[in-house]
Amino acid sequence: MAKPQTAAEKVRKKKWFPVIAPKLFREVVVGEIPLYESESLRKRGLTVNMMNLTGDPKTQHFNVKLRVYDVKEGKGLTEILGYEMMPSSVKRYVRRDKTKIDDSIVVLTNDGKKVRIKPLLMTNTSVDASVATSIRNRVRNNLARFVARLSYDKLLEEIFYYKLQKYLGNLACKITPIKVSEIRAFQLVEREDVSVYKPGKEEEVKKEEDEMPEEEEEEKKESEEASEEENGEEAEESTQEASEEPAEESSEEESQ
Repeated sequence: MAKPQTAAEKVRKKKWFPVIAPKLFREVVVGEIPLYESESLRKRGLTVNMMNLTGDPKTQHFNVKLRVYDVKEGKGLTEILGYEMMPSSVKRYVRRDKTKIDDSIVVLTNDGKKVRIKPLLMTNTSVDASVATSIRNRVRNNLARFVARLSYDKLLEEIFYYKLQKYLGNLACKITPIKVSEIRAFQLVEREDVSVYKPGKEEEVKKEEDEMPEEEEEEKKESEEASEEENGEEAEESTQEASEEPAEESSEEESQ
């Protein structure tokens, strides 16, 4: 049987407490939560569409995850835990004549925070599995080194201002032309048992990267040699036909 409410509890009502976005998004109000006390805002998480934070309709295919870490003057101050691209937007990038290259790695910032980053690249044309693997390895190693030089807040700026996406796209373009370069998702990892990706030595990575252009040059040479052989065979056939025609004419004249 339910316990009857006292007079004080009946009078008590919930209030709406605003939630403030981080400084990166100009501390705009992203919503309100009905609670009895403002302190109950702590550690509450919420998901907000990125368009509501930036005011830019082009960012509406991303959802940003926030969490209240402090309460001041009845307002919940939030921090960014990550963001994620909507699945429908990922499907929109996929085409039959292009190759989708995605990955998921955990990297470490210089202030000791683990972040899981999921890059998404789309090539201009369909490529072999060896080319896709080479791009994936190049992006992994350079991404881990790039993040290791940044703080978590600086990394957020690089992602939300689209600098990291351009950086990864330029890296992959050295192997094959890239149509789309995105960060499909990233998330702050707070579990201690998650291992961090360790990039390979720069000498080994550079050696692997130098192999791809050589392979492409060899294929180009082979195709050129094959075309030259075909042209040579056609030329020989034409000269043989030309030499056979006068012989037939001369044989006819002799018979006459």
